[in-house]
Amino acid sequence: MPTNHRLSTLLDRFVTQLAGEIATRARRELGSAGLGKRAARQKLDMRCRVDGCKNRSRGPRFGYICDVHQEKLSKRQQQAARDAWNEKRDVRRA
Repeated sequence: MPTNHRLSTLLDRFVTQLAGEIATRARRELGSAGLGKRAARQKLDMRCRVDGCKNRSRGPRFGYICDVHQEKLSKRQQQAARDAWNEKRDVRRA
């Protein structure tokens, strides 16, 4: 029976070291990526795209135009405001 005890102890050590190594590598891999792709993504700019407007838009589904300007502006005017906003941002990036 002493042989089984030694084998069991050796096996326990091996499993413990293996589990520790797997945990270390997993932490290293996840640490660089955060909690996944969502954590690395930038926060959306939810401001209205109309120049000078301080209102919050309802997001990409509504073209980043606030409720006030969705009622007041035509679709063409809304698109022109988005295009102007995009051009202004492209100049800053360059």
